[in-house]
Amino acid sequence: MSLSKLSQDIIKILCSNNGSMYYEDLRRKISLGYAVPDLQLTTILRSSNLFTVVQGTGSKIPGSELTLDSQIIATSVIRVCKDYPNKKCLDCGQLHLCRFFIFGNCKYTEESNACKYFHTVHNIHNWEIIQFNQLQELNMNQLRILLLQNDPSLLPEVCLHYNRGSGDPQFGSCTHKHTCNKLHICSYFISGNCKFGAECRRSHDFHGSNVKTLLKKLSLDENVVRNLPLIYKNRNHIKQALSTNGSNAACQPPLTSSQRNTATEEICLYFIRNHCSFKDKCIRIHFSLPYRWQVCKGTWQDFPNMEEIEMEFCDPNNITSSGPTPVNFETMMCGSHQVRRLSTAASVTKPPHYILTTEWLWYMKDMFGKWTQYENQDQVHVTSTDLENVYLANNNAEVNIGEFNEILSFKEMIQKEKFSGIASEVRRRPKFISKEDVENKVKSRVKLGQGQASSGKPKNIPENWDKSALPHIGYMRIQLPPLSKECRDIETLFYKSMPSSKIHKVDRIQNLGLWEIFHWWKEQMRQKNHNHDVNEQFLFHGITDHSIVDAICYQNFDWGSFTQDGTLYGKGRYFAKEAACANFDLYSDSATDLKIMILARVLVGQFTEGHSSYDGPPSKDGRRLRRYDSCVDCIDNPTVFVIFEKFQIYPEYIIEYSSNSM
Repeated sequence: MSLSKLSQDIIKILCSNNGSMYYEDLRRKISLGYAVPDLQLTTILRSSNLFTVVQGTGSKIPGSELTLDSQIIATSVIRVCKDYPNKKCLDCGQLHLCRFFIFGNCKYTEESNACKYFHTVHNIHNWEIIQFNQLQELNMNQLRILLLQNDPSLLPEVCLHYNRGSGDPQFGSCTHKHTCNKLHICSYFISGNCKFGAECRRSHDFHGSNVKTLLKKLSLDENVVRNLPLIYKNRNHIKQALSTNGSNAACQPPLTSSQRNTATEEICLYFIRNHCSFKDKCIRIHFSLPYRWQVCKGTWQDFPNMEEIEMEFCDPNNITSSGPTPVNFETMMCGSHQVRRLSTAASVTKPPHYILTTEWLWYMKDMFGKWTQYENQDQVHVTSTDLENVYLANNNAEVNIGEFNEILSFKEMIQKEKFSGIASEVRRRPKFISKEDVENKVKSRVKLGQGQASSGKPKNIPENWDKSALPHIGYMRIQLPPLSKECRDIETLFYKSMPSSKIHKVDRIQNLGLWEIFHWWKEQMRQKNHNHDVNEQFLFHGITDHSIVDAICYQNFDWGSFTQDGTLYGKGRYFAKEAACANFDLYSDSATDLKIMILARVLVGQFTEGHSSYDGPPSKDGRRLRRYDSCVDCIDNPTVFVIFEKFQIYPEYIIEYSSNSM
């Protein structure tokens, strides 16, 4: 039996047993049909991206670091296409399937042939994808389990705000409460390590009223509902494994811009360089360095020598770190323990003046065993920045390199000649920065001024701004005179749809840093759209949590740092043409009648109709690099815009109002 056939059989066994099994039980099942030595079996499980291995604590298998109670989870990069329901997807490499059929209860049965979406993988588009991913042995029930525990877009996420705060035990710090579109379930219970058990003040019950109401909307099959605790636990393990940065990151499924922005394993840039205004509401990691090396020993623990490990990791010559407990950079293991590297956002995803982002460098190994950065290679007109941009857009892509018909495969991390087939290794490593370098950068940034996007005098400052109130760090709120034309114009726009409300005051937000970033992004959008108009509009956004207003003024709408607006047209930040459409009085957590709304400049660019499954703007033509800029409720006459990138927003005015004229 070939190794690929054995892998397919293992996946089938796992998916027939709700997606995962302990190694001892899996080995027993396999031995019924095949004689496979432990060494061969553990090698397959460790080396294949079809499996996620969660190290156990029991007896080790002879000749292996695995234990008999290690958990083996069926893993796959296969996903359900988000664009398929709107029929805007071409050859996307993702399954075209009815989501309710995957959940097990599509109200349009196959027999009636009423559902306009596929209920089968046995059509040309889907079957090619199934075969490419070596999943042709799975029946629909087994494929359903594989998709549910691997595709993050199918099932609701766990509400992190419910799990925070010491407020109402039923809702935690979630301000949406009964209307929240995420699960109010204990996050530690989901990951399998809640130490409080039955005494935990967070819910462990998938049949609780809030969770049951949310799941009912999905029409989940009873068997799926019964296995949800295990499905979510497996999802959590897979997510942790995929969050590991480093050379083995090429096996990860591609992340969208929105997913990169909301990644909970990302270190917060604001916390490093000064302070994060979102504080405990920030979902990113608060740490003093732009990297963090941790080892899993029951819980994630920091390495005491992480600066030395980082220095050695940055050198492409190294496969392991030195010292008595070396880290293997290929497997991301330290002995029998899993290792992870957390980091700040990639430098190519942020404006050029952002400090302490992670600059990724790309290297190729020549025939003499020397690793050379792409910028320094002869006859190769490509840079690390070029490769990083393409890699982040699609890390399964293949890129043409140089003048000699060479292809770089991100999936295999090799570059090979088309005709000869000669292959060279490729590595992606970060540029090293020491603790001292971090401290110096932060100090110099404070001296220069956080708002200073470039050397010299700030550019493009609006004429109506108060030039005496332009702080180099942070922002100023300038109250507008009630009789000024600027204030009257805003009141007119607001009262157009909310005539019975009363505006108490309007503040202008003056933040040099955000303003220059907004204009930098505006130019990027103009170039990307071939000098077409970027369609800048004034749009309203209602604030349900008053405690985050100052944080928005300081560092803009930060995805993942507070509750989501909704998902009807996509998982982004919602803005409305009319104030009434952005009025969230019913969901406000304010103890007074005072309400807050932000009037923002928004670059809506080229837009298309949104969908609840979108976590980023969809593709224009099936290619990942050509995407729309935003989503709307209606293309012909849009009233609601969904923005997925915060640099497209400048929060310009804060409107304080009450819902009646009294």
